[in-house]
Amino acid sequence: MISVPGVGSGLDINSIVSSLVSAEGDAKTVLLTNKRTDTEAEISAFGGLKSIVSSLLSSTTILKTSSTFDANTSTSADTSVYTATTSGSVAAGVYGIEVRDFAEAHKLLTKAYTDQDTVVGTGTLTLSVGTSSFDVVIDSSNNTLAGIRTAINDATDNTGVSATIVNVDDGSGGTESKLILSSDSTGVANALKITVDDADLTDTDSSGLSAFYYDTGDATTPEQLTQINAAIDAEIYIDGQKVLSSSNTVVDAIQGVTLTLLKEDSGNVHDLTIASDTTTIKGNIETFVSNYNSLISYVNNATAFDTETGIAGILLGDSIMRNLSTQIRTQISQSITGLSGNYSSLVDLGITSKSDGSLEINDTKLNSALSTNLDDVEEIFSSSSGIATGLESTLTQYTKTDGIIDNKTSGLNNTVSDINDDIESLALRLEAYETRLLAQFTALDILMSQLNSTSEFLTQQFEQISNISNSS
Repeated sequence: MISVPGVGSGLDINSIVSSLVSAEGDAKTVLLTNKRTDTEAEISAFGGLKSIVSSLLSSTTILKTSSTFDANTSTSADTSVYTATTSGSVAAGVYGIEVRDFAEAHKLLTKAYTDQDTVVGTGTLTLSVGTSSFDVVIDSSNNTLAGIRTAINDATDNTGVSATIVNVDDGSGGTESKLILSSDSTGVANALKITVDDADLTDTDSSGLSAFYYDTGDATTPEQLTQINAAIDAEIYIDGQKVLSSSNTVVDAIQGVTLTLLKEDSGNVHDLTIASDTTTIKGNIETFVSNYNSLISYVNNATAFDTETGIAGILLGDSIMRNLSTQIRTQISQSITGLSGNYSSLVDLGITSKSDGSLEINDTKLNSALSTNLDDVEEIFSSSSGIATGLESTLTQYTKTDGIIDNKTSGLNNTVSDINDDIESLALRLEAYETRLLAQFTALDILMSQLNSTSEFLTQQFEQISNISNSS
Protein backbone atom coordinates (compact mmCIF):
# COMPACT_ATOMS: atom_id res chain seq x y z
CA MET A 1 0.00 0.00 0.00
CA ILE A 2 1.49 3.28 -1.12
CA SER A 3 1.05 6.15 1.39
CA VAL A 4 1.56 9.91 1.30
CA PRO A 5 1.29 12.55 4.03
CA GLY A 6 -1.36 15.21 3.78
CA VAL A 7 0.07 18.61 2.85
CA GLY A 8 -2.19 20.67 5.04
CA SER A 9 -5.82 20.38 4.03
CA GLY A 10 -6.55 17.93 6.79
CA LEU A 11 -7.61 15.20 4.36
CA ASP A 12 -6.76 11.59 5.45
CA ILE A 13 -5.59 10.68 1.97
CA ASN A 14 -4.29 7.20 2.85
CA SER A 15 -7.54 6.17 4.48
CA ILE A 16 -9.64 7.53 1.61
CA VAL A 17 -7.51 5.84 -1.06
CA SER A 18 -7.40 2.54 0.87
CA SER A 19 -11.19 2.51 1.14
CA LEU A 20 -11.64 3.25 -2.55
CA VAL A 21 -9.12 0.55 -3.60
CA SER A 22 -10.78 -1.98 -1.30
CA ALA A 23 -14.18 -1.11 -2.71
CA GLU A 24 -12.85 -1.61 -6.20
CA GLY A 25 -10.85 -4.83 -5.66
CA ASP A 26 -11.72 -6.77 -2.52
CA ALA A 27 -14.85 -8.45 -3.83
CA LYS A 28 -13.18 -9.36 -7.11
CA THR A 29 -10.11 -10.75 -5.33
CA VAL A 30 -12.22 -12.86 -2.98
CA LEU A 31 -14.25 -14.14 -5.92
CA LEU A 32 -11.14 -15.19 -7.84
CA THR A 33 -9.46 -16.71 -4.77
CA ASN A 34 -12.55 -18.73 -3.90
CA LYS A 35 -12.82 -19.92 -7.48
CA ARG A 36 -9.18 -21.04 -7.39
CA THR A 37 -9.71 -22.84 -4.08
CA ASP A 38 -12.75 -24.67 -5.45
CA THR A 39 -10.90 -25.65 -8.62
CA GLU A 40 -7.91 -26.93 -6.65
CA ALA A 41 -10.32 -28.96 -4.52
CA GLU A 42 -11.73 -30.48 -7.72
CA ILE A 43 -8.21 -31.37 -8.86
CA SER A 44 -7.58 -33.09 -5.54
CA ALA A 45 -10.91 -34.91 -5.78
CA PHE A 46 -10.10 -36.23 -9.25
CA GLY A 47 -6.68 -37.31 -7.99
CA GLY A 48 -8.40 -39.32 -5.28
CA LEU A 49 -10.83 -40.71 -7.84
CA LYS A 50 -8.02 -41.90 -10.11
CA SER A 51 -6.31 -43.66 -7.21
CA ILE A 52 -9.47 -45.51 -6.22
CA VAL A 53 -10.36 -46.39 -9.81
CA SER A 54 -6.80 -47.69 -10.29
CA SER A 55 -7.17 -49.97 -7.27
CA LEU A 56 -10.41 -51.35 -8.66
CA LEU A 57 -8.77 -51.79 -12.06
CA SER A 58 -5.94 -53.81 -10.51
CA SER A 59 -8.30 -56.20 -8.74
CA THR A 60 -10.47 -56.40 -11.86
CA THR A 61 -7.49 -57.37 -14.01
CA ILE A 62 -6.65 -60.16 -11.57
CA LEU A 63 -10.14 -61.62 -11.97
CA LYS A 64 -9.98 -61.20 -15.74
CA THR A 65 -6.84 -63.36 -15.83
CA SER A 66 -7.79 -67.01 -16.15
CA SER A 67 -4.67 -68.18 -14.28
CA THR A 68 -6.13 -66.54 -11.17
CA PHE A 69 -8.62 -69.38 -11.03
CA ASP A 70 -5.85 -71.97 -11.48
CA ALA A 71 -4.56 -71.29 -7.96
CA ASN A 72 -3.88 -74.54 -6.15
CA THR A 73 -2.79 -75.79 -2.78
CA SER A 74 -0.19 -78.54 -2.55
CA THR A 75 0.05 -80.51 0.67
CA SER A 76 2.82 -83.01 1.41
CA ALA A 77 1.96 -85.76 3.85
CA ASP A 78 5.51 -85.47 5.26
CA THR A 79 7.26 -82.15 4.74
CA SER A 80 10.47 -83.56 6.20
CA VAL A 81 10.76 -85.77 3.09
CA TYR A 82 9.65 -83.30 0.41
CA THR A 83 7.72 -80.09 -0.09
CA ALA A 84 5.71 -79.04 -3.14
CA THR A 85 4.65 -75.85 -4.87
CA THR A 86 2.39 -75.33 -7.88
CA SER A 87 2.21 -72.88 -10.76
CA GLY A 88 -0.30 -72.57 -13.55
CA SER A 89 -3.01 -75.10 -14.14
CA VAL A 90 -2.50 -78.31 -12.17
CA ALA A 91 -4.86 -81.26 -12.14
CA ALA A 92 -6.31 -81.76 -8.69
CA GLY A 93 -5.72 -85.15 -7.16
CA VAL A 94 -3.68 -87.26 -4.75
CA TYR A 95 -0.27 -88.52 -5.87
CA GLY A 96 1.86 -91.10 -4.06
CA ILE A 97 5.48 -89.88 -3.76
CA GLU A 98 8.41 -92.11 -2.76
CA VAL A 99 11.89 -90.58 -2.47
CA ARG A 100 14.46 -93.36 -2.98
CA ASP A 101 17.67 -91.49 -3.80
CA PHE A 102 18.96 -87.98 -3.43
CA ALA A 103 20.76 -86.29 -6.29
CA GLU A 104 24.39 -85.80 -5.30
CA ALA A 105 27.32 -83.86 -6.71
CA HIS A 106 30.50 -85.56 -7.87
CA LYS A 107 33.48 -85.15 -5.50
CA LEU A 108 37.09 -86.23 -6.02
CA LEU A 109 40.04 -86.27 -3.61
CA THR A 110 43.76 -85.97 -4.33
CA LYS A 111 46.49 -87.92 -2.62
CA ALA A 112 48.07 -86.43 0.51
CA TYR A 113 50.69 -83.68 0.36
CA THR A 114 52.91 -82.45 3.18
CA ASP A 115 51.07 -79.12 3.29
CA GLN A 116 49.26 -76.72 0.99
CA ASP A 117 52.54 -75.13 -0.09
CA THR A 118 53.92 -78.38 -1.46
CA VAL A 119 54.84 -78.15 -5.15
CA VAL A 120 52.71 -80.50 -7.25
CA GLY A 121 53.90 -79.92 -10.80
CA THR A 122 53.28 -77.85 -13.92
CA GLY A 123 51.32 -78.24 -17.13
CA THR A 124 47.67 -77.86 -18.11
CA LEU A 125 44.59 -79.26 -16.38
CA THR A 126 41.43 -79.73 -18.46
CA LEU A 127 38.44 -79.96 -16.14
CA SER A 128 35.10 -81.13 -17.53
CA VAL A 129 31.66 -80.91 -15.96
CA GLY A 130 29.41 -83.03 -18.11
CA THR A 131 29.90 -81.74 -21.67
CA SER A 132 31.46 -78.39 -20.65
CA SER A 133 35.17 -77.95 -19.97
CA PHE A 134 37.82 -75.34 -19.24
CA ASP A 135 41.62 -75.29 -19.06
CA VAL A 136 43.81 -74.17 -16.17
CA VAL A 137 47.48 -73.50 -16.86
CA ILE A 138 49.79 -74.38 -13.96
CA ASP A 139 53.28 -72.86 -13.99
CA SER A 140 55.93 -71.87 -11.46
CA SER A 141 53.67 -69.09 -10.11
CA ASN A 142 50.85 -71.41 -9.02
CA ASN A 143 52.25 -74.96 -8.93
CA THR A 144 51.59 -75.61 -5.23
CA LEU A 145 48.46 -77.30 -3.89
CA ALA A 146 47.16 -73.92 -2.74
CA GLY A 147 48.09 -72.32 -6.06
CA ILE A 148 46.22 -74.97 -8.03
CA ARG A 149 43.16 -74.52 -5.81
CA THR A 150 43.13 -70.77 -6.42
CA ALA A 151 43.76 -71.13 -10.15
CA ILE A 152 40.76 -73.44 -10.52
CA ASN A 153 38.41 -71.33 -8.42
CA ASP A 154 39.43 -68.07 -10.10
CA ALA A 155 39.29 -69.33 -13.70
CA THR A 156 37.05 -66.91 -15.60
CA ASP A 157 35.64 -69.71 -17.75
CA ASN A 158 35.12 -72.13 -14.87
CA THR A 159 32.10 -74.26 -15.85
CA GLY A 160 31.21 -75.39 -12.34
CA VAL A 161 34.09 -76.87 -10.36
CA SER A 162 35.06 -75.86 -6.83
CA ALA A 163 38.40 -76.70 -5.22
CA THR A 164 38.91 -76.87 -1.45
CA ILE A 165 41.92 -77.84 0.67
CA VAL A 166 41.36 -80.02 3.73
CA ASN A 167 44.04 -80.55 6.35
CA VAL A 168 43.68 -84.04 7.82
CA ASP A 169 45.43 -86.25 10.34
CA ASP A 170 48.52 -87.94 8.87
CA GLY A 171 48.36 -90.89 11.30
CA SER A 172 51.42 -89.86 13.27
CA GLY A 173 50.20 -86.85 15.18
CA GLY A 174 50.66 -84.33 12.40
CA THR A 175 48.57 -83.12 9.48
CA GLU A 176 48.70 -83.43 5.73
CA SER A 177 46.86 -81.57 2.99
CA LYS A 178 44.53 -82.87 0.31
CA LEU A 179 42.49 -81.11 -2.39
CA ILE A 180 38.79 -81.84 -2.90
CA LEU A 181 37.35 -81.13 -6.35
CA SER A 182 33.55 -80.81 -6.40
CA SER A 183 31.02 -80.37 -9.16
CA ASP A 184 28.82 -77.39 -8.37
CA SER A 185 25.78 -79.23 -9.75
CA THR A 186 24.24 -82.53 -8.78
CA GLY A 187 23.42 -85.42 -11.05
CA VAL A 188 25.06 -87.89 -13.41
CA ALA A 189 25.07 -85.35 -16.23
CA ASN A 190 27.40 -83.15 -14.17
CA ALA A 191 30.08 -85.75 -13.41
CA LEU A 192 33.71 -84.61 -13.36
CA LYS A 193 36.52 -85.60 -15.72
CA ILE A 194 40.07 -84.27 -15.44
CA THR A 195 42.75 -84.79 -18.06
CA VAL A 196 46.32 -83.55 -17.81
CA ASP A 197 49.01 -82.28 -20.14
CA ASP A 198 51.89 -82.75 -17.69
CA ALA A 199 55.17 -80.94 -18.17
CA ASP A 200 56.98 -84.16 -17.20
CA LEU A 201 55.48 -85.75 -20.36
CA THR A 202 53.61 -88.46 -18.44
CA ASP A 203 49.95 -87.45 -18.19
CA THR A 204 48.32 -90.25 -16.24
CA ASP A 205 50.75 -91.39 -13.58
CA SER A 206 50.81 -90.39 -9.92
CA SER A 207 53.74 -87.99 -10.12
CA GLY A 208 53.64 -84.30 -10.93
CA LEU A 209 50.46 -82.69 -12.19
CA SER A 210 49.18 -85.99 -13.60
CA ALA A 211 48.32 -86.96 -10.01
CA PHE A 212 45.09 -85.04 -10.78
CA TYR A 213 44.11 -87.37 -13.64
CA TYR A 214 40.56 -88.78 -13.51
CA ASP A 215 38.73 -90.19 -16.53
CA THR A 216 36.36 -93.11 -16.02
CA GLY A 217 35.76 -93.17 -19.75
CA ASP A 218 39.27 -94.56 -20.29
CA ALA A 219 39.07 -98.14 -19.08
CA THR A 220 42.76 -98.80 -19.73
CA THR A 221 44.16 -96.08 -17.48
CA PRO A 222 43.64 -95.99 -13.71
CA GLU A 223 42.35 -92.79 -12.13
CA GLN A 224 44.75 -90.98 -9.82
CA LEU A 225 42.02 -89.19 -7.83
CA THR A 226 39.77 -90.96 -5.37
CA GLN A 227 36.02 -90.63 -5.78
CA ILE A 228 34.52 -89.70 -2.42
CA ASN A 229 31.03 -88.93 -3.70
CA ALA A 230 29.53 -90.33 -6.89
CA ALA A 231 27.46 -88.20 -9.26
CA ILE A 232 23.94 -89.48 -8.62
CA ASP A 233 20.52 -88.53 -10.00
CA ALA A 234 17.58 -88.17 -7.68
CA GLU A 235 15.27 -91.15 -8.01
CA ILE A 236 11.65 -90.83 -7.00
CA TYR A 237 8.49 -92.75 -7.77
CA ILE A 238 5.19 -91.04 -8.50
CA ASP A 239 2.28 -93.43 -8.24
CA GLY A 240 4.77 -96.23 -8.85
CA GLN A 241 6.36 -94.61 -11.91
CA LYS A 242 10.12 -94.01 -11.80
CA VAL A 243 11.37 -90.44 -12.27
CA LEU A 244 15.03 -89.41 -12.46
CA SER A 245 16.21 -85.85 -11.89
CA SER A 246 19.70 -84.37 -11.92
CA SER A 247 18.55 -82.01 -9.18
CA ASN A 248 16.78 -82.42 -5.87
CA THR A 249 14.33 -79.86 -7.18
CA VAL A 250 12.09 -81.89 -9.46
CA VAL A 251 10.16 -79.70 -11.89
CA ASP A 252 7.08 -80.77 -13.87
CA ALA A 253 7.30 -84.49 -13.19
CA ILE A 254 3.70 -83.68 -12.35
CA GLN A 255 2.88 -80.83 -14.72
CA GLY A 256 2.84 -77.53 -12.88
CA VAL A 257 4.30 -79.01 -9.68
CA THR A 258 7.78 -78.47 -8.25
CA LEU A 259 8.97 -81.00 -5.68
CA THR A 260 11.82 -80.10 -3.35
CA LEU A 261 13.40 -83.28 -2.00
CA LEU A 262 14.65 -83.05 1.58
CA LYS A 263 15.64 -86.59 2.54
CA GLU A 264 15.61 -90.16 1.27
CA ASP A 265 12.84 -92.38 2.56
CA SER A 266 12.98 -95.46 0.35
CA GLY A 267 10.06 -97.84 0.72
CA ASN A 268 7.69 -95.25 2.15
CA VAL A 269 5.07 -93.44 0.08
CA HIS A 270 3.94 -90.00 1.21
CA ASP A 271 0.87 -88.60 -0.51
CA LEU A 272 0.84 -85.24 -2.26
CA THR A 273 -2.61 -83.66 -2.36
CA ILE A 274 -3.34 -81.02 -5.01
CA ALA A 275 -6.58 -79.06 -4.64
CA SER A 276 -8.02 -75.81 -5.94
CA ASP A 277 -7.05 -72.92 -3.68
CA THR A 278 -10.54 -71.54 -3.23
CA THR A 279 -9.40 -69.46 -0.26
CA THR A 280 -7.03 -67.41 -2.42
CA ILE A 281 -9.56 -67.17 -5.25
CA LYS A 282 -12.25 -66.01 -2.84
CA GLY A 283 -9.80 -63.48 -1.40
CA ASN A 284 -9.32 -62.00 -4.88
CA ILE A 285 -13.09 -61.71 -5.31
CA GLU A 286 -13.44 -60.09 -1.88
CA THR A 287 -10.71 -57.58 -2.74
CA PHE A 288 -12.54 -56.76 -5.96
CA VAL A 289 -15.80 -56.19 -4.08
CA SER A 290 -14.04 -54.08 -1.44
CA ASN A 291 -12.39 -51.87 -4.07
CA TYR A 292 -15.67 -51.55 -5.94
CA ASN A 293 -17.43 -50.46 -2.75
CA SER A 294 -14.68 -47.92 -2.05
CA LEU A 295 -15.29 -46.37 -5.46
CA ILE A 296 -19.06 -46.29 -5.00
CA SER A 297 -18.64 -44.66 -1.58
CA TYR A 298 -16.25 -42.08 -3.02
CA VAL A 299 -18.63 -41.24 -5.87
CA ASN A 300 -21.61 -41.02 -3.52
CA ASN A 301 -19.81 -38.66 -1.13
CA ALA A 302 -18.34 -36.47 -3.88
CA THR A 303 -21.72 -36.00 -5.57
CA ALA A 304 -23.95 -35.80 -2.47
CA PHE A 305 -26.11 -32.84 -1.42
CA ASP A 306 -27.08 -32.37 2.21
CA THR A 307 -30.56 -30.82 2.22
CA GLU A 308 -30.27 -29.86 5.89
CA THR A 309 -26.97 -28.00 5.66
CA GLY A 310 -27.14 -27.06 2.00
CA ILE A 311 -23.59 -28.40 1.55
CA ALA A 312 -22.87 -30.03 -1.81
CA GLY A 313 -20.19 -32.57 -2.66
CA ILE A 314 -17.21 -31.14 -4.49
CA LEU A 315 -18.11 -33.00 -7.71
CA LEU A 316 -21.89 -32.71 -7.57
CA GLY A 317 -23.23 -32.54 -11.12
CA ASP A 318 -19.93 -33.52 -12.72
CA SER A 319 -20.53 -35.51 -15.91
CA ILE A 320 -17.47 -37.73 -15.44
CA MET A 321 -18.67 -38.92 -12.05
CA ARG A 322 -22.17 -39.44 -13.39
CA ASN A 323 -21.00 -41.42 -16.43
CA LEU A 324 -18.54 -43.53 -14.43
CA SER A 325 -21.13 -44.43 -11.84
CA THR A 326 -23.69 -45.36 -14.49
CA GLN A 327 -21.23 -47.48 -16.47
CA ILE A 328 -19.84 -49.56 -13.63
CA ARG A 329 -23.22 -50.13 -11.98
CA THR A 330 -24.62 -51.33 -15.30
CA GLN A 331 -21.72 -53.70 -15.92
CA ILE A 332 -21.79 -55.11 -12.40
CA SER A 333 -25.51 -55.83 -12.46
CA GLN A 334 -25.75 -57.21 -15.99
CA SER A 335 -26.80 -60.74 -16.81
CA ILE A 336 -24.37 -62.28 -19.29
CA THR A 337 -25.81 -64.34 -22.12
CA GLY A 338 -24.08 -67.14 -23.99
CA LEU A 339 -22.13 -68.63 -21.10
CA SER A 340 -21.86 -72.40 -20.97
CA GLY A 341 -21.96 -72.75 -17.20
CA ASN A 342 -24.60 -72.57 -14.50
CA TYR A 343 -24.18 -68.88 -13.74
CA SER A 344 -24.95 -65.71 -15.68
CA SER A 345 -24.55 -62.91 -13.12
CA LEU A 346 -22.87 -61.99 -9.86
CA VAL A 347 -26.17 -62.56 -8.09
CA ASP A 348 -25.80 -66.26 -8.90
CA LEU A 349 -22.52 -66.22 -6.95
CA GLY A 350 -24.09 -64.55 -3.93
CA ILE A 351 -22.86 -61.03 -4.77
CA THR A 352 -25.74 -58.55 -4.66
CA SER A 353 -26.23 -54.77 -4.68
CA LYS A 354 -27.40 -52.74 -1.70
CA SER A 355 -29.52 -49.59 -1.83
CA ASP A 356 -26.48 -47.29 -1.96
CA GLY A 357 -25.04 -49.18 -4.93
CA SER A 358 -22.37 -51.04 -2.99
CA LEU A 359 -22.02 -54.82 -3.11
CA GLU A 360 -22.35 -57.44 -0.40
CA ILE A 361 -21.30 -61.10 -0.41
CA ASN A 362 -23.30 -64.09 0.76
CA ASP A 363 -20.40 -66.24 1.98
CA THR A 364 -22.33 -69.48 1.95
CA LYS A 365 -23.46 -69.05 -1.63
CA LEU A 366 -20.04 -67.93 -2.89
CA ASN A 367 -18.24 -70.75 -1.08
CA SER A 368 -20.62 -73.26 -2.63
CA ALA A 369 -20.05 -71.86 -6.13
CA LEU A 370 -16.27 -71.94 -5.72
CA SER A 371 -16.20 -75.50 -4.40
CA THR A 372 -18.66 -77.03 -6.86
CA ASN A 373 -18.52 -74.95 -10.05
CA LEU A 374 -15.16 -73.15 -10.12
CA ASP A 375 -14.96 -73.16 -13.93
CA ASP A 376 -18.36 -71.46 -14.11
CA VAL A 377 -17.24 -68.80 -11.62
CA GLU A 378 -14.18 -68.17 -13.77
CA GLU A 379 -16.39 -67.79 -16.85
CA ILE A 380 -18.50 -65.11 -15.14
CA PHE A 381 -15.42 -62.97 -14.60
CA SER A 382 -12.84 -63.75 -17.28
CA SER A 383 -14.67 -64.91 -20.41
CA SER A 384 -14.65 -62.55 -23.40
CA SER A 385 -18.04 -61.21 -22.29
CA GLY A 386 -17.30 -61.55 -18.58
CA ILE A 387 -17.80 -58.85 -15.99
CA ALA A 388 -14.09 -58.34 -15.29
CA THR A 389 -13.30 -58.22 -19.01
CA GLY A 390 -15.81 -55.45 -19.69
CA LEU A 391 -15.09 -53.55 -16.50
CA GLU A 392 -11.34 -53.57 -17.17
CA SER A 393 -11.92 -51.93 -20.55
CA THR A 394 -14.16 -49.25 -19.02
CA LEU A 395 -11.87 -48.43 -16.09
CA THR A 396 -8.79 -48.24 -18.32
CA GLN A 397 -10.40 -45.37 -20.24
CA TYR A 398 -10.50 -43.39 -17.00
CA THR A 399 -7.07 -44.23 -15.57
CA LYS A 400 -4.77 -44.44 -18.59
CA THR A 401 -2.30 -41.67 -19.39
CA ASP A 402 -4.19 -38.89 -21.20
CA GLY A 403 -7.38 -40.72 -20.33
CA ILE A 404 -10.65 -39.22 -19.10
CA ILE A 405 -9.42 -38.29 -15.61
CA ASP A 406 -6.05 -36.98 -16.83
CA ASN A 407 -7.72 -34.78 -19.44
CA LYS A 408 -10.16 -33.42 -16.86
CA THR A 409 -7.34 -32.69 -14.41
CA SER A 410 -5.31 -31.02 -17.14
CA GLY A 411 -8.24 -28.73 -17.93
CA LEU A 412 -8.66 -27.84 -14.26
CA ASN A 413 -4.95 -27.07 -13.94
CA ASN A 414 -5.28 -24.73 -16.90
CA THR A 415 -8.20 -23.06 -15.15
CA VAL A 416 -6.08 -22.52 -12.02
CA SER A 417 -3.34 -21.04 -14.17
CA ASP A 418 -5.84 -18.67 -15.79
CA ILE A 419 -7.21 -17.64 -12.39
CA ASN A 420 -3.69 -16.93 -11.14
CA ASP A 421 -3.16 -14.74 -14.21
CA ASP A 422 -6.43 -12.93 -13.47
CA ILE A 423 -5.42 -12.38 -9.83
CA GLU A 424 -2.05 -11.02 -10.91
CA SER A 425 -3.68 -8.78 -13.52
CA LEU A 426 -6.21 -7.50 -10.96
CA ALA A 427 -3.40 -6.73 -8.51
CA LEU A 428 -1.60 -4.70 -11.17
CA ARG A 429 -4.79 -2.80 -12.06
CA LEU A 430 -5.47 -2.05 -8.41
CA GLU A 431 -1.91 -0.86 -7.93
CA ALA A 432 -2.28 1.51 -10.89
CA TYR A 433 -5.67 2.63 -9.60
CA GLU A 434 -4.17 3.33 -6.17
CA THR A 435 -1.32 5.33 -7.70
CA ARG A 436 -3.79 7.39 -9.73
CA LEU A 437 -6.00 8.09 -6.70
CA LEU A 438 -3.04 9.14 -4.59
CA ALA A 439 -1.95 11.56 -7.27
CA GLN A 440 -5.45 13.00 -7.58
CA PHE A 441 -6.03 13.36 -3.86
CA THR A 442 -2.57 14.78 -3.32
CA ALA A 443 -3.30 17.44 -5.95
CA LEU A 444 -6.64 18.13 -4.27
CA ASP A 445 -4.95 18.37 -0.91
CA ILE A 446 -2.47 20.91 -2.27
CA LEU A 447 -5.25 22.93 -3.90
CA MET A 448 -7.31 22.97 -0.73
CA SER A 449 -4.27 24.00 1.25
CA GLN A 450 -3.70 26.89 -1.15
CA LEU A 451 -7.35 27.93 -0.97
CA ASN A 452 -7.18 27.87 2.80
CA SER A 453 -4.14 30.14 2.70
CA THR A 454 -5.89 32.56 0.31
CA SER A 455 -8.98 32.55 2.49
CA GLU A 456 -6.96 33.37 5.56
CA PHE A 457 -5.19 36.22 3.73
CA LEU A 458 -8.46 37.75 2.51
CA THR A 459 -9.97 37.43 5.94
CA GLN A 460 -7.05 39.31 7.41
CA GLN A 461 -7.37 42.04 4.77
CA PHE A 462 -11.08 42.48 5.39
CA GLU A 463 -10.46 42.68 9.11
CA GLN A 464 -7.84 45.42 8.59
CA ILE A 465 -10.19 47.43 6.34
CA SER A 466 -12.94 47.06 8.87
CA ASN A 467 -10.67 48.26 11.65
CA ILE A 468 -9.62 51.36 9.64
CA SER A 469 -13.23 52.24 8.90
CA ASN A 470 -14.22 51.92 12.51
CA SER A 471 -11.38 54.11 13.73
CA SER A 472 -12.28 56.96 11.38
